[in-house]
Amino acid sequence: MIYRIATYFLLLSLAQSNPDNVSPTPAILDGYSHFMFDFNHGVYRFIHEFGAGLAPQTPQAAPSQTDQGGGFGNIAINFVNEPLTLLSGLLIGDWATAWTAAQRFGVNSTVGVLGWYDTATDWGYPRQELDLGLVLCAYGVDAGPYLVLPFIGPRTARDAFTDVIVTNAILWTSMWMLLDPSSGLLAIAAAEAVEVVAEIAATRQIDSHAGKLEFSDYEAMRADYLAHRLERCNGLRGIASDATQD
Repeated sequence: MIYRIATYFLLLSLAQSNPDNVSPTPAILDGYSHFMFDFNHGVYRFIHEFGAGLAPQTPQAAPSQTDQGGGFGNIAINFVNEPLTLLSGLLIGDWATAWTAAQRFGVNSTVGVLGWYDTATDWGYPRQELDLGLVLCAYGVDAGPYLVLPFIGPRTARDAFTDVIVTNAILWTSMWMLLDPSSGLLAIAAAEAVEVVAEIAATRQIDSHAGKLEFSDYEAMRADYLAHRLERCNGLRGIASDATQD
């Protein structure tokens, strides 16, 4: 499982932590991250080219900004990312973001057919993004070294641990609630396959900025990701300080 890899890297980073900065990346981890960068680049390039080959050749009108198409990825976002944003907002004292996430979850889980459609955005509740990695950063927990996860993309050890562990916990809890206790191996295997796909879809969207990074240059992607996360963390530190004083 991906979370075991993230756990190992987090433990590896503890001896090399560095407040406010990313720790030096051990050679073995740097080699692994470069390999995963090339692997992810090849996988998503193939998916893009394969999808482009299946797309109709006739010109189509560009979708409007409020056109929220349905999809399995939306359900994963609704049942993983919205509760995660709600929890993170409560932990850091960002009540507005937490309330928006709660409203989005309520609307999309009902009118949006369990989240298949992002009805909440059409109703004036735009998606907010907040995760436990940013919360820990705002409270002073070190980032650890930079790494690239398979299929998911760039993370720090801290963000990888929180993103993947929380996503797995939510998805597996949901799966076991839906599965009959007497389910056979085939049903469990099918549930595992669905969980893996949902994990990738949901984890990639925890930080949509990171999910959209498709640079062909490793260092450029690393610099962009780390700068984006540090900027967001710095913006939350004031909120965290106020919440601690209260």
